[in-house]
Amino acid sequence: MKQQNIFVENINMETQTVFHTSGDINIYPCEFERGQQIVAGGTRASQKGRMITEDDGTSHFKHYRQGSGSRYNRLFTTAHGDIKESESTVIFTLRFPKRMGKALIEALYNDESEEMKAYIKTRRTLTEW
Repeated sequence: MKQQNIFVENINMETQTVFHTSGDINIYPCEFERGQQIVAGGTRASQKGRMITEDDGTSHFKHYRQGSGSRYNRLFTTAHGDIKESESTVIFTLRFPKRMGKALIEALYNDESEEMKAYIKTRRTLTEW
């Protein structure tokens, strides 16, 4: 699958950057940079990724790959949860709506935890997740 370009080309641009205490970061082109069309295929791009900011303000944004599939492999599912694996971890998840109330959540938690425990017992002792 070919990666779609976000920007028309590699661009160096002088900007004014505002770091907010909330973690928001706003980047504005300097006045003399305005008028360039840098977004490929439109007037706006929405990107998901990770931004790392050093203590001197140096920042790097790395976009997440789109359409590359899930980073998790589902191993087992219950009515309100699942067991998944990533490259380095096994993840147990249970989610119950609050409207169920404490007594029902407690009962379902016990039942579904036992289901997950039984699944783990079916795995070989030397399982390589």
